[in-house]
Amino acid sequence: MSVRNWHIGLLIFTLFSCDSFVLKKENKEDMVKEGLEKLNWNEVDQPPLFDACKSKSEELLKQCFQNTITQHINSYLTKQTFKVKKTINDTIWVPLLITKEGEIILEDFAPPYEIAIQIPTLKINLEKSINSLPEVKPAHTRSTPVTSRYKLPLVIHIN
Repeated sequence: MSVRNWHIGLLIFTLFSCDSFVLKKENKEDMVKEGLEKLNWNEVDQPPLFDACKSKSEELLKQCFQNTITQHINSYLTKQTFKVKKTINDTIWVPLLITKEGEIILEDFAPPYEIAIQIPTLKINLEKSINSLPEVKPAHTRSTPVTSRYKLPLVIHIN
């Protein structure tokens, strides 16, 4: 085989193999989709935010959010009159969904049987108190509003 044939063969090989060396430009939508799949939506950079919490440091934002909701619900429920036959001293977990639009929703929730029997209006009163909460800004992950879930403890102590 002559040198000339060898060069021609090398040239043809190089021309046909160039496709494997060219970097493909990825579709922007595919890159965003891949990034969203890798993102852990359970961890947020910034929790939901009430106006009263804006001046707090980053470390205290989540605590301020929880305290605001807890105090609001407590204030609302203490204004209600509940008549019970037995003393109730229990803690229930209230599941909340804060949408990326800033809406707070009481998720599917059923109080324990003993509490539901003695306080049949508890769920309705919880919904009313949650609906009367001040406006909230949604949680953010990478500067993007996201839907988040929280479970807040509610201590019920009625004599």
